[in-house]
Amino acid sequence: MFAKLLLAAALALASALPAAAGALRSEVAVTGPIVTIGDFYPHAGALAATPLFRAPDPGTRGTVRASLVAERARTAGFALAGTDGLFEVVVERLALTIGEAEVAEAVRNELLAREPELDADTLEVAVSGLRAPLLADAGRIEPITVSELAWDRHSGRLAATLRVRAVDGPVTLRLTGLAREMVEVYVAARPIDRGTVITAADIEPQRVARNRLTARQITDPSQVIGQAARQALQVGRPLRAADVEPPLLVRRGAKVTLVYHTGGMTLTTIGQAMANGAAGDLIDVLNLQSRRTVTGIVRSRDQIEVSVARQHLAQLQETN
Repeated sequence: MFAKLLLAAALALASALPAAAGALRSEVAVTGPIVTIGDFYPHAGALAATPLFRAPDPGTRGTVRASLVAERARTAGFALAGTDGLFEVVVERLALTIGEAEVAEAVRNELLAREPELDADTLEVAVSGLRAPLLADAGRIEPITVSELAWDRHSGRLAATLRVRAVDGPVTLRLTGLAREMVEVYVAARPIDRGTVITAADIEPQRVARNRLTARQITDPSQVIGQAARQALQVGRPLRAADVEPPLLVRRGAKVTLVYHTGGMTLTTIGQAMANGAAGDLIDVLNLQSRRTVTGIVRSRDQIEVSVARQHLAQLQETN
C-alpha cells in the first residue's frame, strides 16, 4: 500500500513539472518559410529563433528525421536537443486560402471604413470575377488590400481593385459585385389559411435590400402577431399590413351573450349577431327574448356589451 502511495505521488509530481527542455514536438506548424529551433523545441530559450530548415510550400506538410533535427539543433548550440524517442517530425506550413468570401469581406471592411454611416450589421457584399482561390502566407498581417473602390449606393453595384500578397507573388484583382444595405421583413413561414390568428411560429424574418423595401411590408412582428389573415397567405411571401385584420370574435348568425349594465346590476340574455365583429366593433344584435334589435360593443368571444343608456336614446329617437 505504501509503495502504491509513493508511486502515485511520483506520478503527480512528474505531471506537475514543466516539459523537459530537450523535448521534441512530434508535429510543428509554421507560418513562414523557415523552421527554427523554437518551433521544434518549446523551451529553446535564447536560441528559439535560430533557423534549422526551410519550411515546405504553403498549405503543404512534410516530414524530417528526428535525429537530423536534434543533430542540427545541437550544432547550432542547443546542447539539450534530443529525439525524445521520435523517429520523424511532421512539419506543416500554414496558408490562408483567399476565395470569394475573403475578398468580399475585405471589400466590405473597406466600404465600412469609407462610409462610416453604414450599419455593419445590415451591409452585405458579394463579388464576382475571382477565377480561382489564391494562397497567401498565414503570417501575413494584411494579405489583402483594396486600392480602388467605387460604389453606387442606390443600385448597390460596385467595382474594386485589390492586391493579394499570394505565396507566388503579388496578384492584382479587378472585381465587380453588389453591396447592399439589408433590412428584415417578415414572411409566412408556413401556409396560413384565411381567418387564422397568426402566432410567432407562423412567421419568420427574411432579409431584403433596403432600396426594395416598401412602406406596406411588415418589419415589426408585433404588427401581425395576434391578427387574423385577411386572405390565404403563401410560404415565403412578404407580409403587408393589408394582409391582416383584427380577429373576429363574433360571426354573423352566431348565438351570443348580451350583457346589460344598469343600476349597478348586470343582466344577461341570448342574442343573435347580425354582423361579424372584432374586439371593439359596434354591431347590431337581435335580442331573442324581446325580438328587438339592439346595438352593442364586441368585448370578447361571442359576448356583446349593450349600453342601456344608448338603447334608451335609440328608443326616444324612434318615437320622435
